[in-house]
Amino acid sequence: MVTNEFFPKLFSPARIAKIKLKNRLVMLPMGTSYASISGEVTYRTIDHFVERAKGGVGLVQLGNVSVEGRIALNQLVLDSDLFLAGHFELVEAIHASGARVCIQLNHPGRQKYPVTLEGQQPVSSSPLRTRHMGEFYPSARALEKGEIYQVIEKFAQAAIRAKKVGYDMVELHGAHGYLINQFISPFMNKRVDEFGGSLENRLRFPLELIRRVKESVGDGYPIGMRISAEEFVEGGITIKDSPEIAKRIADTGLAYISVSAGIYESAAKSRDTMRQVEGWKAYLWDAVKKEVSIPVIGGGGLKTPAFCEKVLDEEKADLIGLARPLLADPEWPNKSRQGRTEDIRPCISCFECMTPSAAGRQGVRRCTVNASVGREREFAKVDQAEIRKKVMVVGGGPAGMEAARISALRGHEVTLYEKAPKLGGNLPIASAAPGKEKILWIKDYLVNQLEKLNVRIVLNTEVTPSLIEKTSPDAVIMATGSTSFASEIPGDDQKKTVNAWDVLAGKVKIEGERVVVIGGSMVGCETAEYLAERGNQVTIIKIRPGAAAMDMQAIHRMILLENLETFRVSVWSNQEVVRISEEGVLTRDKKSDEERMIGADRVILALGAKPERALADSFEGKDLELYCIGDCESPRIIKEAIYEGSMVGRKL
Repeated sequence: MVTNEFFPKLFSPARIAKIKLKNRLVMLPMGTSYASISGEVTYRTIDHFVERAKGGVGLVQLGNVSVEGRIALNQLVLDSDLFLAGHFELVEAIHASGARVCIQLNHPGRQKYPVTLEGQQPVSSSPLRTRHMGEFYPSARALEKGEIYQVIEKFAQAAIRAKKVGYDMVELHGAHGYLINQFISPFMNKRVDEFGGSLENRLRFPLELIRRVKESVGDGYPIGMRISAEEFVEGGITIKDSPEIAKRIADTGLAYISVSAGIYESAAKSRDTMRQVEGWKAYLWDAVKKEVSIPVIGGGGLKTPAFCEKVLDEEKADLIGLARPLLADPEWPNKSRQGRTEDIRPCISCFECMTPSAAGRQGVRRCTVNASVGREREFAKVDQAEIRKKVMVVGGGPAGMEAARISALRGHEVTLYEKAPKLGGNLPIASAAPGKEKILWIKDYLVNQLEKLNVRIVLNTEVTPSLIEKTSPDAVIMATGSTSFASEIPGDDQKKTVNAWDVLAGKVKIEGERVVVIGGSMVGCETAEYLAERGNQVTIIKIRPGAAAMDMQAIHRMILLENLETFRVSVWSNQEVVRISEEGVLTRDKKSDEERMIGADRVILALGAKPERALADSFEGKDLELYCIGDCESPRIIKEAIYEGSMVGRKL
């Protein structure tokens, strides 16, 4: 056996039961929303998983495949023989791409998204209601005893189908608050019969389920289970309980255990957000591994091959589970194996891949840093251009850098101009918000790739029409970004007012003062948290009605709002700012007409941004191949900016 010189443990072979894996990297199960509306495998499903298999993982896991009733729209289903053909094609394609494949079978129980209920009442271990990201789902009814065994049979029949089409193994989803978890957890299981109460009774459903599934597919066929080793809710499963739970289910003859954490109610605490450090769940994997003799998959929050190697070296897990890092870069395994870690496109834990499909709404999974996610057939391969062009990119933010990268990959001669002394655009400002340091990983990756591709970088240079005429490019990509709106508030003499971007950029230091932030969107609220952390007394004035930071990704918004509450930041919505004075900010409630003077030593303006289009507009009607992308077109999130950069690079 040849040992990998860079990460010998990570790229050593492993076994799950009789199934040999070429390395210890597992693509963790994730729902994709690439299925058809009826739950069938589509070409997007196949392309997505094949791309990860080609990227070098040892085992691909399909996530959240329903055995009865869909959790979300466009979810894969295997509750009927009608779905066999698509799954057979999918399995065949993944095998041909060099990976083993596992299917995760699931029943949502009470966590069935309202949009998929179609007039039905969800079921659970007990009559409970789910709260997910601030939204209450319809109340579930408790399954009757006979229905419990009907659900078990649904799992068994789905497992038979999985084996029939060639899946190498089956995983039962016993984590994240779904039906199996709803029986195991004392937080969710309030039954008083033989399926509730004591640990022995709460484990009756999963143990009966494992027994029946194993019986249906035969002892030689590997069955695993994913569990939440810590639920992070009062009265839920804790690290004190999970090793014993793992031991009891392992004793049934399971082939492996995959260790995760959390349920819907604890999403902000249990999911791998930007604020979490790498490998923060390792203590959970370690605790379970010490109690069982079967392989343990540890996953969630892992980013770098060096840390993954350390987990294996310290024997905290037997296999490494990667989820979103493989969305960000399907080639993560291959690049790690080759020692090209600097070429790995980093996952920044922004959770944009969970919007909108995570809310059960119509939509597909996308990725901020990798525009090819969900577009593998169209985007995964960058073809050489038929005609080599001289390309000028104006602006070194995420849109401009991605456009330059793709254009260079296509063989064009690319020069990128940036008026600032460094590349990055507004990424450094965005990364200064509390807990968002990982945003800078995008900048570091793109700068490194541009250097490797020999893209000519010209800094400290503002592009003018005369410069464009002088250099005579064949195509110009305008990625000039945006500027913040100027204040038109009476009394704003700029002596006590500061732009929010300048605060986050560190141009102004404010400590121990009374501060009013005008603007209740993401930028305003993040600036408020930034200032509150530094000992300021902060009030947010929101011009529009409704809750604060509604333009923010849901999980990160939950964390932000909790922190604002901890810092006692006041939020006044639906307010007109009458004037700014020496005393502070005078507001008028738009509904009641009540005026209020809010004392302030400083006033922070977070009033939004407008496109910087002057240069682009100067070429309107002229004979020039010109493209506007990113904030230059209209202010937008990083995901959209990188997508547009990737798209225009492919057009040239």
